[in-house]
Amino acid sequence: MKLYDNLIDGTMEELGKGQSRKISFDEKNAWSCLDNSEFIMQRDAGLELGGAGKPSVNYTCVTTSGKVTEDEILVYGKDINEIKGDTAFARIVILETEDLGEDEDQEKAFQAIRNLEFVRYHVFPKGYMVRVSSQSNQEQVRISNEALRGGISFARVGAAYIKKYKEVSQVKKVRVIFITETDLVDKLRPNADKVDAITRTLTHILDGLPTDCGHCSMKPVCDEVEGMRELHLGKKK
Repeated sequence: MKLYDNLIDGTMEELGKGQSRKISFDEKNAWSCLDNSEFIMQRDAGLELGGAGKPSVNYTCVTTSGKVTEDEILVYGKDINEIKGDTAFARIVILETEDLGEDEDQEKAFQAIRNLEFVRYHVFPKGYMVRVSSQSNQEQVRISNEALRGGISFARVGAAYIKKYKEVSQVKKVRVIFITETDLVDKLRPNADKVDAITRTLTHILDGLPTDCGHCSMKPVCDEVEGMRELHLGKKK
């Protein structure tokens, strides 16, 4: 699965211009999670990430190219305990998986990608309320005062996400990236749109999108993304 590889490379190249803290995954350090989403009232909130008009980005990329060699959390900008007011926020996940078999069964491979995408909607860190907008690729987070007093951090929340992703048999390694630097979040917003475009194009291809490239609205995506045209023509066959 190389459809997202250029976006992964572009993301890491942009992030390479900033300073990060790297935390290796430790399952014992994972923040505790609930079975269902928790609603945190405004009066109980100690911190908001990606709200109040601040830029916010969220996207997930899947690869089988060896781009993620260990389970890790990367933090760019201030950690939760260092933030004092409204801030920009991004959470990006890069998943190294087993071969999803897109050459043999494209529908099955695409469904695997969709299942991995849905994992993010099933992680409920205690005192950490996530609001996701799939239309705008944004993620806003409200953190309770109780969680702040309890020592919540991106390392511990990231470990909770990794733990959940690792429950999926195809997942080999996970990189979770948290960003609170406004400039970096802004620069990565176009990547979220491109990830969304790839996913929508996959949906159209598997739904029987016409293979006449001259009359296809998704042609710009196929032209830009390595492997997309081959997948499209393979579907025709």
